[in-house]
Amino acid sequence: MKVRSAEMPQEITFGNGYVLVASNITPYEEEVDDKVKRGYEYECTRYSTEEFFSQKVASLEEQLQAAKIMLGVD
Repeated sequence: MKVRSAEMPQEITFGNGYVLVASNITPYEEEVDDKVKRGYEYECTRYSTEEFFSQKVASLEEQLQAAKIMLGVD
């Protein structure tokens, strides 16, 4: 979901049983009622804690395998 905030978001925020991941963070500026409004616009995805760490482990395993192949190590 696309979100706007006046403050720069944390890329990863841990909650009670969930993780919020902010991505594609870009600053924005718009004029509202003759005033300039500035902030950040970004995609926000919510994962269960289990799902988040499962994806991270899978990604690390893929990176490790790629490094082994590049180094010629098994």
